[in-house]
Amino acid sequence: MSRWILTAIAAVLASYVQPAAAQSPAEFYKGKTINLVTGFTAGGNYDLYARLLAEFMGKHIPGNPTIVVQNRPGAGSLNAAAYVIVVQPNDGLNIGFTANALPLDQLLDGKDAKVDMKKVRWLGNLVELTSAVTVWHTSPVKTLEAMKTQEVVFGSTGPSGETYVVPIVLNDLLGTKIKMVTGYPGINEVMLGVEREEIQGRSGSWSNVQQRPEWITGKKIIPLLQIGVRKHPDLGNLPLLTEVVQGDRNKKIAELISAVVAISRAPYLPPQTPEDRVKALRDAFDATMKDPAFIKAAAERNMELSPSTGVEVEKQMSRVLDVSPDIAEHLKKILTPPK
Repeated sequence: MSRWILTAIAAVLASYVQPAAAQSPAEFYKGKTINLVTGFTAGGNYDLYARLLAEFMGKHIPGNPTIVVQNRPGAGSLNAAAYVIVVQPNDGLNIGFTANALPLDQLLDGKDAKVDMKKVRWLGNLVELTSAVTVWHTSPVKTLEAMKTQEVVFGSTGPSGETYVVPIVLNDLLGTKIKMVTGYPGINEVMLGVEREEIQGRSGSWSNVQQRPEWITGKKIIPLLQIGVRKHPDLGNLPLLTEVVQGDRNKKIAELISAVVAISRAPYLPPQTPEDRVKALRDAFDATMKDPAFIKAAAERNMELSPSTGVEVEKQMSRVLDVSPDIAEHLKKILTPPK
């Protein structure tokens, strides 16, 4: 075959390839649907924040794609993370919205972790929430001190989630006797389990409790401890975890867990997402956080906002996961579920 024919064929092939490669974010996203994949069931706090974001963010993305929420519960939201990062294409059409404690899997398992949360591209964080260890009003254990001498049963979505991590860490740092029941598909089901008295308490975002104001006004829930980087105004002088632990190593672990909790509702893209699409979605996220209609809707739904950018979350997550090998090994020991 002559050289000029080969050249002609190459030119024709290039004419098909180049436009796709040169697509701008607006061209790519026009007429498309973005899946916002959350690792919990409908009706819970993660789902509520996901749906609030999906409702407003699309109009700030070039091309104005539609955003739909997909609920993929299971394994403390590890199933959803694997779906976004491993199963689906890294093309910018799938956004993860999974448990804030999930990056600890990477810290504990290293190269054996099922998903590489160290490399995901964070879009930002909607809110720095404070968690609370709470028991139901009928629980025989009603104080943190009593929890050190009497067994109390808590519910959890799974070992990758905050609802499991925090109680297990409390057992180690404070000597509490919390027995875990895992397998609840979402925080909403954990809360229902508490209300039905299948379990006696839970650890999770105080924002979840705020969605049930009758629990607060009726004094059906008893808060015992706060976890986070700052105290919640609703919880007064209730101590933070970092205030009650003793010893240098224990304080470092408490600070680590508190920082993880604070990265509360943070969407992300898979690691290989094209850089121009990462930027477009980060810019859209930041614009959404400043959108008056979005802010008004959050207030009307009693949903807190204290946003940070994707770059800020990446820096914060790097600090969280940059711990000494001895602390990582200790956490791995206590957080690995018994076989």
